[in-house]
Amino acid sequence: MSVLARESPESLQNLCVSYIASKIVPQCASNEVDCCPEDTSDSAVLQKSFGSSAGAFVHSNVADLLLSRMSSCRTLCDQTIELFQSCSACLRHVVIRRSQVTAAGLRVLKSHRLISLVVEPDYPKQFTVTDIICCLNEWTVANLRSLSVAGVNFGHTGGLQVIVSLCALRNLHSLDVCRTDLTNNMLKIIVDDLPLLESLDISSTLVRDVTPLSQCRTRLRQLFMYNVLLNDASSTDVLRSLSALRVLDISHDPPKNPLMTIKMNTDIAEGLLLDGSEFHDLRSLDISGTPNVSASLVRY
Repeated sequence: MSVLARESPESLQNLCVSYIASKIVPQCASNEVDCCPEDTSDSAVLQKSFGSSAGAFVHSNVADLLLSRMSSCRTLCDQTIELFQSCSACLRHVVIRRSQVTAAGLRVLKSHRLISLVVEPDYPKQFTVTDIICCLNEWTVANLRSLSVAGVNFGHTGGLQVIVSLCALRNLHSLDVCRTDLTNNMLKIIVDDLPLLESLDISSTLVRDVTPLSQCRTRLRQLFMYNVLLNDASSTDVLRSLSALRVLDISHDPPKNPLMTIKMNTDIAEGLLLDGSEFHDLRSLDISGTPNVSASLVRY
């Protein structure tokens, strides 16, 4: 395949990681009719090399990339994630998105010291936030800096208790809980108990009042509130007071709600743009999907 002069060819590392990620399949796949014998053989060799005591140790950069690539290739499951034991690989920045890994498979992470963790379910009820927190060891709980549990619900029963457990992650700087059943009370606990939080994503949650955010108005740098329907226009004053913000997203899907909701969205967006807001460092503001915002305000 020809490569244009302006394009950079893939590195050998990326090519090897992509090959391995696509070839490592669970043993049960060898019984499938559409499974290529050569692929099955390659998978067996690769898995054996992982499990061998004389096998090569995979350092964190490659291990993190391989795990993420396997997730993308749909080859990551409870069986293949077991290959990432701490004796053969070092995981630091874990990304597991829409894979077939269950709560049982996530337990392998307990033997690793993680700095960042992204876990996104493939289907509802695949696992809970509790399952994810339980897979963290003491070192990770004390040192984890970034956590994304987008789409993983806390559960209406015991949700507050789960939030309290989540708030044991005292070193957390970034938290993504978008598309979860996060409520106003849960948001308050998060803001009160995570003193280093600088980036927060509460998009498409059940939050309707952002008053608790005033507690972190001098340190919150990024706030994502896509499709969050606020009940009270007073929330505008809270958002206007977030003086450290660099990125703010209050965008919405095209309006399908009653007129009052549309007007509320417009009032909040216009209120943020008025003179007097404390956005000294704001670099990005997303108000897309909000109708009838004055062009002169946007220019200002």
